Order: sequence, then structure tokens, then C-alpha cells
Amino acid sequence: MDSLVSIIVPCYNQAHFLEEALQSVLNQTYKNWECIIVNDGSTDNTDEIAKKWLLKDNRFKYINKKNGGLSSARNAGLKLAIGHYIQFLDSDDLLEKEKIKVQLIELLNDNEIDISVSGYRYFDDNCEKLKIMGKNNFFPEVILSKDDTDIIEVLKIKNPMVISAPIYRKFIFEKVGVFDEDLISLEDWDFHTRCVLHKIKFQHIGNYKETRTLIRLHANSMMRNKEVMNKAFQLFVKKRNENKLFIQRFSIEKQLDKENKHTKFKRTIKLFIPPICFKLYKNIKR
Repeated sequence: MDSLVSIIVPCYNQAHFLEEALQSVLNQTYKNWECIIVNDGSTDNTDEIAKKWLLKDNRFKYINKKNGGLSSARNAGLKLAIGHYIQFLDSDDLLEKEKIKVQLIELLNDNEIDISVSGYRYFDDNCEKLKIMGKNNFFPEVILSKDDTDIIEVLKIKNPMVISAPIYRKFIFEKVGVFDEDLISLEDWDFHTRCVLHKIKFQHIGNYKETRTLIRLHANSMMRNKEVMNKAFQLFVKKRNENKLFIQRFSIEKQLDKENKHTKFKRTIKLFIPPICFKLYKNIKR
């Protein structure tokens, strides 16, 4: 297994978290990777920290660009990436050490899977305990399957994964396009919606040991800025409602949908059940 994975780490004024994020990359048991650090015009010591890591390991690469926002930073990383697989990691988050290895095995063993999705947990700076549900009652983890037909139903409600949970086949960005730089947030929700509309297949790997992505909750997290998130949501909804493929998909569904509403509700809710519930159910059933 020698496929190159490009790990893209955008960073804007989060130098105090960056080293921990890069250490989680260095700790990966899968070793054939490149890590592209994208400094999106930071005014702190991100440049100094990044250059230190370039000396530590030649698999680290570095871009220092004018500030353009998160989508712009990720897109800059994509332009430089030479791997056949793409992993994103925000500079305040972490990857558990087996994550890339296990997901890559799944992608290499099943050509029908385009995006492999890992488990994820939230954690607070001042709390070591990991959470399935974050603050403000985020939805629990969603289990996606390449055979699901209801993923678009989930995407109508929420983005079913954090950006660092998937590993993407690189061709997806050629087929679907890159991140929308007009969106200041929720750009991953927009991207995943476009993936589904282009019939890209997702598959959750389950909860293997040390395979999750860990999302840090802290005072400066964008998701805690209600004003920014509300503005982003309004722009996202406007863009989605102008998407011809999105409109067409739902007009067809309305014409053909003769399914019992209760059954459809149960199928949609099932997607939101945390993985641990399935394990408990199986154990009880035995």
C-alpha cells in the first residue's frame, strides 16, 4: 500500500494549536503522505512554526498566501497537492494515529467508494473527555453508506460530517469543483451537497480504534460565532436554492415520492443514530 495521501492544513492565526495538529500528522501509522501547511495571511507566528516543521520532516510543505478565507486556503493546498487521495485537517484539530491507514485500506479494497468517512468526536480545551455531541447540541455522528439513497435528505438538514472525517479521491475535485470561496463558512456542507448531486459515493468506516478525527471546541471556534454562522447559513441556503441540480433532484422526488411518510421518517432518523447504539442493539439481541 504505497498511495500518496495529501494532507492539507489551512491556518489563520492559530499558531498556538498548529504544532499539536502537525504532530498528529507525524504520528500517523501510514507513512506515505505529504502535508501542505497553508498560512492564510496570519499575523501571529504561524510562519515561524511552519518553517520549523519543514526542517523536522521533508514531507511537510508550506504556502504563505494573502488572506482569502478558509475555502481559499484549502483550494490553494489542492493546487499544490500531488497525492491521489486528499485529507483536510484544520489547524486546531487532530487526527488519531490509525485514521489514514484504515480509511485508505477501505478505499483501495472497494472501487465503488469515492469518499471514506471516519468517526469523529469533539473535545474542549479544558476538558479531556471526548463527546459524540458537541456544545449547542450538535447532531450525533451520521453513518453513511455507499448504498444509501437518503443522503440528500440528511444534507437538507445538516452537513453529515466534519471536514477532516473524510478522505477523498482526488478526482472528485475535478468532477465536482473545489470549495466555494464566496462562502465564509459551511463551504464543506455546500461541497458535500454537490458531491451527492454528482452521485459521489460515501462510506463510513465504523469505529475502529484510533481512527477518529478530533474537533477542538474553543473560544475562537467559528462555529461559536453566531453572527458569522447565521450570515454564512443565509448565503449557503441562497446558493443551494439556485443550484439547478439541487432544484431538479427535489422536483423529481416530489413527483415520484409515494412512500409512506412514517417509513421515510424512520429511515432518515436512522442515519442520525450514533454507532454505539447499533452495537448495544446487537448485544441485546444476542
